Amino acid sequence: MDVPAARAADAEVTEPKEVTGPRRLRADAARNRQRLIDAAAEVFAARGMDATLDDIAHHAGVNVATAYRHFANKHELAREFLRQCIERSAAVAEEAAADPDPWAGLTSFLERSLDLIASNHALFDVLTRAYDGEHFVEMLDRTDPPLKRLLARAKAAGVVRPEIEATDFAPILEMLSSLTGSDISGQPYLPHRYIGLVLAGLRPGAEPLTGEPPARERLRQAVASKADLLRRQRRGCGTDNARGADNARGADNARLIDC
Repeated sequence: MDVPAARAADAEVTEPKEVTGPRRLRADAARNRQRLIDAAAEVFAARGMDATLDDIAHHAGVNVATAYRHFANKHELAREFLRQCIERSAAVAEEAAADPDPWAGLTSFLERSLDLIASNHALFDVLTRAYDGEHFVEMLDRTDPPLKRLLARAKAAGVVRPEIEATDFAPILEMLSSLTGSDISGQPYLPHRYIGLVLAGLRPGAEPLTGEPPARERLRQAVASKADLLRRQRRGCGTDNARGADNARGADNARLIDC
């Protein structure tokens, strides 16, 4: 066999077969992707969902073009982060429901939920529906069952009004969340006072509560209405160059645009 033929035969034996499926990222590209994911968690938590992909790229220390090679817009980065936020919220509700003392469980749920919101502005945006309705509804779906179990035990123990339902807690947390940025150095943490006030209102009393607890469908409709309004507002906000950059590169008309 001549030398060229031998080399060709050797190449057939030693060359690896073509790998099917997605090609593995180069090491530097994989590192940049992870830096963007880590930066997104920090930026969203600190600034909320108004942050852009450009902001995240700057925080990660990578070129903006690099960010857009990995992610079409900030919403692709936000999905996993918000899923983790909802997981933490659901864990708080589950742990509260498992407390042997249902009143201590309710207290813990409100305090720990408010601590989560205070440390994570993205969660505040979800709770107040300032981002979109999908994640708010998912949070309801995840926290509703443990809260129902907790309330059933609290009512059986006679420590909570019979009119209270699990759906009351989303508006309660939304109200309390408005206080999370109002603490003053050297002064008592203001939300603690109003958590106490809410808890006092949950206890049985001589006067019945007025009105009815919000039905889940009513909450869903309110979420859908606000999300639609936000979409319309955001589609008209492309005048800011820094935020309009995300619009030009990433979103289509069927999604929340990145501004």
